[in-house]
Amino acid sequence: MEWINTKEQLPERESRVLLYTPYEIFGKDHTCIGDREAISACKTRKGRGSVPIFTHWMPLPAMPE
Repeated sequence: MEWINTKEQLPERESRVLLYTPYEIFGKDHTCIGDREAISACKTRKGRGSVPIFTHWMPLPAMPE
């Protein structure tokens, strides 16, 4: 699986995905599970403005059988 840039494509509504942030918001871990709403709603301050926290996403793998 490849990371998908949030500027190029967003996941389908209601689908849970793996999210990536370049910022150390979660300590040394740069990933979490979230959804399209988290990509749109979560921002951080950078300079005088705000930027989206999450820059990339990828689908979650299939559950084990």
